[in-house]
Amino acid sequence: MDFTYRAHGLTVWSDVELALPAGDGGEPDLVLRRGADREVPRAELPGRCLAELAKPDGRVFYTLATDGDRTVLRYPGLCEFAGDPLLREVTYHLDPAADHGLLTVLATGALLAVHLTLNSHLVLHASAVRVDGRALAFVGASGMGKSTLAAALCGHGCDLVADDVLRVDPGGLVHPGSTENRLRMAARGLADGAAAADVRPTADGRLALRSPVTADALPLAACVIPRPSRSAVDVSVERLTGTRAFLRMSQFPRVLGWRDPAVMDFAFQGLADLVAQVPVYEATVPWGPPFRDEVLTDLLSAVSS
Repeated sequence: MDFTYRAHGLTVWSDVELALPAGDGGEPDLVLRRGADREVPRAELPGRCLAELAKPDGRVFYTLATDGDRTVLRYPGLCEFAGDPLLREVTYHLDPAADHGLLTVLATGALLAVHLTLNSHLVLHASAVRVDGRALAFVGASGMGKSTLAAALCGHGCDLVADDVLRVDPGGLVHPGSTENRLRMAARGLADGAAAADVRPTADGRLALRSPVTADALPLAACVIPRPSRSAVDVSVERLTGTRAFLRMSQFPRVLGWRDPAVMDFAFQGLADLVAQVPVYEATVPWGPPFRDEVLTDLLSAVSS
């Protein structure tokens, strides 16, 4: 294999370069290798469907299914990841008609999230930064500002822990998982002043910004659900507790469309344990970029107190 990474507590071997922290060897937890290019059809996968997500027009965006000793994660018209039942040895097949740059986006996002979940790890749809030796996670659906806030705080002196996928172990320990923030173009101002080598466009129309990264697993200090506001002047933070915290956090699964009861039970129990141990906040944030320095300082202060 050409590349070795250490991400989300895993050793990853890959024959394609990924935006993950470099590793130093060891037996792999996940091996990713290229197979022959071939059409990735919209046909239903054989076996038991574990997860599926359809677009508003009814077309399937992805399907995850297991059949005997084989599990497949299929993105029709894009690519297919096929491997053993827990997706530890994975071969990817690219559709010749697809933008092959999307492979790295899917491999570092969806594939790793599915792999972690199948191997009994709690995964949050979150971006996280290191603050005073602990991790602060921004949790939410796509477009809620997770990566934007993480990138802004990295520019404010924090280190990046993970972007979009965050593994959380029992007891609230999180693992580094990214070397870049993938920003929507509306947040491209956060890349102003960055070295040209640290900024690149991605195949899904975003801007990847390389940030300082942390190397060690960290205790999770808090989870913050951002509420971007163009009209708010000051940061406003509310702590959520008990059932309310659990229900709000459960609205943002990293892998949508799970159908497998065992996986869903595990994820719900893991999330219930997490919100009992780690503070959960909902934060109204005067929205940038650019962000006023006091907005970022007040946000950190409010969720650390």
